[in-house]
Amino acid sequence: MAGTRSKPPIDGLRGHVGAATRAAKQEAAERARAYGILTERSVAGGDWDAAKTLTTTLGGKMRPLTPEDLAVFRRNMTLARRNFRGYGGITARQVIDLASAGALAYRTPQPGGARSDIDKAKGEIRTALPVSALGDLVRFRTSSGKGSKVPHHLVVVRFMGFRDAQQQIVAAGPDKAAPRCAASWLRKEKLAFDCDCERHRYFLRYVATIGGFNAGRDETGFPKIRNPGLKGVACKHVLRVMAELQGSSLVLGFLETHLARVAQSMRATQVTQEEAAAMSTRKRAAAIKTSADRAAEARAAKVRRSATAAATRAAKEKPASKVAPASRRLTSGQKDAVAAFAKQFRMSEADVLALYAKR
Repeated sequence: MAGTRSKPPIDGLRGHVGAATRAAKQEAAERARAYGILTERSVAGGDWDAAKTLTTTLGGKMRPLTPEDLAVFRRNMTLARRNFRGYGGITARQVIDLASAGALAYRTPQPGGARSDIDKAKGEIRTALPVSALGDLVRFRTSSGKGSKVPHHLVVVRFMGFRDAQQQIVAAGPDKAAPRCAASWLRKEKLAFDCDCERHRYFLRYVATIGGFNAGRDETGFPKIRNPGLKGVACKHVLRVMAELQGSSLVLGFLETHLARVAQSMRATQVTQEEAAAMSTRKRAAAIKTSADRAAEARAAKVRRSATAAATRAAKEKPASKVAPASRRLTSGQKDAVAAFAKQFRMSEADVLALYAKR
């Protein structure tokens, strides 16, 4: 849904850290009181007595759980862990690649024809601004989607290479470019994330937990109703943040500033309401590109460079022929045809006209 207008992500910035802390505590309390949680122990051990009163949407419809479902859940858990084995965190590019390759499809038709979180990230979530940081933890305020109950969402990103980035700056000594280089390196390294939206909470936090890239409360309850197939990796808000991490100069500048402050023994970095407003007016949403998209762009750029080089060599090796007098009698349509022919075969129009005159 390109062009959809999202709510501004900068209102009420003051006190956002305390508000996020309170919301997290409230969510944890609700989770503790929740009934019908299918624990990982019950799934892994095939504990039918603990699961026989529960329901699932496995197969597409709500129905009671069966012993066979527990076996399917165990297989899905094994496959998910195998997919993320060795990650110990995840990079921004991997998040986008996995969200594209193994998307968690919406069950009902969505406005604009969006089929998954990555579609909505591209069409609805246009802004993700870094608003505060403490040590290796950076908070991003994103716009919300169309029809959302809240005006914005908070995505937390924990950078696992933060200490190494600090050490790069220290080792560089007085080099003023060191924070920039360290920030550029850091945003490509492994990270963990969390989002306060319901999509992440009910559908994807369990996947992040078993995948080793969860930055919030660990989820041990199997999503037997919302996501029994353990599809997807990140919500639309997280995907927008990952795209900005890869391509936004504003995010790079924020990381650079924060790293420099930490190197000076200043632990926290926070933008003001005015600074956030200025960032939101200056920035453009970064394109959400998979590795395949980037590879295709690189191939196209290589073809363009080769064509330009070939045309340059041809121009140097073969001087343009003198324009034939017959060209003066061409109609406007014939001139257009000559131009199209020259472009197609990478010739000068003078050479095309010379051939025309000979014929």
